[in-house]
Amino acid sequence: MTAAVPVLTAVDVPAAVEFWSLLGFTREFAESDFAGVGRDDVTLFICSVDDQVVPDNTQAWVEVHGLDDLHAEWAGALLSTDYRDTSGPAITAISDQPWGREFAVRDRAGNCVHFVGEH
Repeated sequence: MTAAVPVLTAVDVPAAVEFWSLLGFTREFAESDFAGVGRDDVTLFICSVDDQVVPDNTQAWVEVHGLDDLHAEWAGALLSTDYRDTSGPAITAISDQPWGREFAVRDRAGNCVHFVGEH
């Protein structure tokens, strides 16, 4: 195996695409109910759902190079650092986990994507 594509969910797919675009992802394709965005060697698919409970419970993990630089870039972009406030996008601090150093981003749709430093 050589790659995997996390599938995020959103009630509003175009708004989710716009959010990831603000974080440096490029729209690879977009329909009203399904889209793909990419940055470097990572692709994220975004699938339409009717119920907000789905994105609020969707998570993905992405391994990245340059974890500290990426965190600094995104923390300065548009994200709140108060992850407990679930009313919008947010970013956590970098923390040590059993699987490596990571931070998490909650996107505009409600998905939680963890970015983990390479091993």
